[in-house]
Amino acid sequence: MHVGPTNSGKTHQALQALVRARTGVYAGPLRLLAHEIWKRVNTGQIDGLARTCNLLTGEEQRWVGERASHLACTVEMTPCGTELDVVVLDEIQLLADPDRGSSWMQVLLGANAQEVHVCGEDTAVGLVQRIAEECGDVVEVRRYERLTPLKMAKQSLNGDLTKIQPGDAIVAFNRNHIFQIAKQVTEKTGHATALAYGAMPPEVRNQQARIFNDPGSSLNVLVASDAIGMGLNLKIKRVIFHRMTKWNGTEVVELSPSQAKQIAGRAGRFGLHGAGEGGEV
Repeated sequence: MHVGPTNSGKTHQALQALVRARTGVYAGPLRLLAHEIWKRVNTGQIDGLARTCNLLTGEEQRWVGERASHLACTVEMTPCGTELDVVVLDEIQLLADPDRGSSWMQVLLGANAQEVHVCGEDTAVGLVQRIAEECGDVVEVRRYERLTPLKMAKQSLNGDLTKIQPGDAIVAFNRNHIFQIAKQVTEKTGHATALAYGAMPPEVRNQQARIFNDPGSSLNVLVASDAIGMGLNLKIKRVIFHRMTKWNGTEVVELSPSQAKQIAGRAGRFGLHGAGEGGEV
């Protein structure tokens, strides 16, 4: 288990084991995240080791070869029957999710791999250890600390979008709100905005992220959904929450502390800013 807060390098450590293995699968919670890992594995962006890697999600398939050694997929599409060297199961805390948790459980119990690397929050350690004990397996827990500081702003913006600055990311939980906020930010500040949300086509999302990360770009403010909270590397200096509530499919609920920390942790990503420079929320 690789556990720790966001921006602690825990997933990178697991991905190093993945690309060093002869065969392996990355299983993540979002198709955008699976697409990013697929690209990084194929292009050798992890430890400089390029591997042939296919992509499989509920909406997209990309095959670089019938005999590709690796696969990046969403958790629900994980081929548990295939014999593998390494499986990386990301965001393991979703094991407790009432809607999707069974998919994490299926991979955790059913993956036919020599090693299963699970990544996520420390809160999942006890549950995974109990499951492993019942199965007669051994769990090695590796804990990581955040690599850059993250601080809380002294006060809210109180809805004043004129205070938006380059490098800010505004997080909203409704696609209509994302488009409305982006329009208002441009009108009130003159800053052009990049967008990112779960249903966005991967090619468009990658283009928006690349332009936002470019220090010379005019798209220097990001308006996004909580999809940015799971592993997407963006050069965000400050995370601003539009609201602290979201629709869960049944009702409007407050963000849990875990969800808020996951999203806020996107600010000040290690390696994307100056030395010692952190993030703010």
